[in-house]
Amino acid sequence: MKVETVEILNEFDSQQISKTLLNQYEIEEYRRSFLWHGFFLFFLGCIIPLFIPLYTNPRAGLAAHTIGLSLGTFLICVGLALPYIQLSKLLAKLTFWFLLLSSYVGLGSQVLGAAIGLTKTLLITAKGFPQGPLWIETSVEIAVKVITSFVFLACIIILFGLRRVKVEQR
Repeated sequence: MKVETVEILNEFDSQQISKTLLNQYEIEEYRRSFLWHGFFLFFLGCIIPLFIPLYTNPRAGLAAHTIGLSLGTFLICVGLALPYIQLSKLLAKLTFWFLLLSSYVGLGSQVLGAAIGLTKTLLITAKGFPQGPLWIETSVEIAVKVITSFVFLACIIILFGLRRVKVEQR
């Protein structure tokens, strides 16, 4: 009687877990989205240097180019690793939006900083430039801090999804 109860509970637990984890179709959809946005960010990172002479701060424009390439590459890597990351539907959606928002807002903030010549957030690349409008400086600084938190949380979730899970052999 006790063995049957344990088997029924184990079966119930595995059914509950399989309902909350992503199915194959959802994994492929997230994977395709990560890959598409990764290649698009990489593409934007390749286009940004074409406008370096037009930026108020060309060094920040070059940094935006590097950010576009690295964020695009990171999203491509997450897309390729996605089948190995075991996440619930909620955590997968959070991770997707955390990474997507942080990538586009981060790249946009850097390009805005290059175009306007912001100095408060871009200390190293803006050495020698006058400070930009205070409200834009503050907005970009807040955006950069928020997106850094988003990337940090997404990385923790991904590491959680990559942990080894003991699977019972039947």
